[in-house]
Amino acid sequence: MSEKNASTTGAAMVALMLLSGGVAAADTADTPWNLGGAVRFNYEHKSWQDDYPNGFFGLDTARLDVKYDDGVVIGSAQYRYNHFPKGQGGYWQHFLQHGWVGMRFADKSTLHVGLDRNMFGLQPFTSNNFYESIAFYAGFEDKFDLGLTYASKPGPVEWQVGFYPRDGGSYGGGGNTAGASNRYSYNIVADDDQQGYGTGQRDQERNTLIGRVALKMDGDGRNEVGLSALTGTIRNTTRSEGRDTRRNALAVHYRGGAGRWNVALEALRYNYKTSHGAQQTYGGLDPNSFVMLGGFGYPYPVASKGDIYIANLSYDLPGKLGPFSGFKLYNDYSVLRKRVAGYKNSVQNVSGMSFSAGKWLFYADFMWGKHHPYLSPDGGGLALTSRQHDGFTRRINLQAGFYF
Repeated sequence: MSEKNASTTGAAMVALMLLSGGVAAADTADTPWNLGGAVRFNYEHKSWQDDYPNGFFGLDTARLDVKYDDGVVIGSAQYRYNHFPKGQGGYWQHFLQHGWVGMRFADKSTLHVGLDRNMFGLQPFTSNNFYESIAFYAGFEDKFDLGLTYASKPGPVEWQVGFYPRDGGSYGGGGNTAGASNRYSYNIVADDDQQGYGTGQRDQERNTLIGRVALKMDGDGRNEVGLSALTGTIRNTTRSEGRDTRRNALAVHYRGGAGRWNVALEALRYNYKTSHGAQQTYGGLDPNSFVMLGGFGYPYPVASKGDIYIANLSYDLPGKLGPFSGFKLYNDYSVLRKRVAGYKNSVQNVSGMSFSAGKWLFYADFMWGKHHPYLSPDGGGLALTSRQHDGFTRRINLQAGFYF
């Protein structure tokens, strides 16, 4: 979901050169290069959107992927283009989702350098559905930053450590997007006067350190328990209004199952310590009771302290139906309990099914929840909420994606 600026232009150029090299190498036998991509289309219906009573259909994503693996030297990059219909904002963007190079050592441990996935919590995703969990929108799931990541050799106990001096940066988008929020990962970003909340907050994430350890409870590694910790700097670029502060997070998780049943559980606590001036707010709120996170074109406020709980259950259906197979039924539940007085909890539940046919992958999701910028008209829902948005709202997502 989005990224742009001078600091990341070089990364984008490297990704494009990798892509061009991958095309040339793909003509040779036994090449270490692998070039692919995807095109995805969505039908959406939002219960609160009276202007679109029949929903809307459009392009979701077009992307290019390149991978390199000669056994020792490894690398991966992905560039995306999004173009959303009017019912979903009527905007476009492009961004580098990830781009890194690295080494695989003799013991199968690895080191990555570049724009890489944060190894925090359940991996590689917390959720089964397309829209992920509340942890994604709070900046703790499916997130990529710029730095180094080391992963231990595979085994009964695995650990990772990463240091990220900078976030992934912002990229390009239409005139109706917020420049600092044109990125895939949800980071703390500078607010926007036209497309945001006009708070004047200009914070950034810097020097993030992440550690994670996971214990495999059986031979095939299906059942796993783990612990993750994160700490980093919140850079206050308006120094006249405050100073640099810290953010911290801790998570415990379990993933496992038996037979065709699968379960994923996570409990996460985070704390953003900020130093904002009295005028860096909106609606009379305490300016240090929220931070501005941004991604996919727009920033929104998130409670500065909270607990996130995730409980997902899925079932793999056997057999085929014509060309369709790989049927998975799931229910993914997550809640953000805000540890800020007067802030109401945010809820997200997604019931759905995924399946495939050749190179096609399909999702059918029914979402309901409240106080959530992607699941209700409550754009500030992950922070303070309005009484007029107290009820549950619904969103239907039907997606078809062709992966090559």
